[in-house]
Amino acid sequence: MRRLHDTDKAGWFILLGLIPLVGGIILLVFVLLPGVPQGARFDRPTA
Repeated sequence: MRRLHDTDKAGWFILLGLIPLVGGIILLVFVLLPGVPQGARFDRPTA
């Protein structure tokens, strides 16, 4: 889920892995995408 956040995708995209065959391929593509600056908002401490 951390890598999905780095690419500015919601953590719920992990559920794509439940789709047989195609879901795993889609997740693999998302994980291999380069990070984007907008995804850094998940790195900021909330306190």
